[in-house]
Amino acid sequence: MSAGRTNLFVKIAVSVMVVVCVVTIMRLQMQFNDLNEERKELIKQVEVVREQNEELEAEIERPFDEEYITRVAREKLGLHKPEEIIYYNDLN
Repeated sequence: MSAGRTNLFVKIAVSVMVVVCVVTIMRLQMQFNDLNEERKELIKQVEVVREQNEELEAEIERPFDEEYITRVAREKLGLHKPEEIIYYNDLN
């Protein structure tokens, strides 16, 4: 091979390597951005779950007094006291 052809081959090889490196860096940057957005969403979800956890822990800490039992019976079980009259309104 002559020096001119070798020099041209080296230039082409270096150019191809530069293009491959640039494309790889761009692809990695896009993946990094996607992962960073996913991380932010997961952090938000963790915060929501922590708040729910705190609410549930506070509910567990409450004493089982008459008011609590009545509230749970009404809200969760749909019960009412025998002397109560329940009115339903389906007008919106």
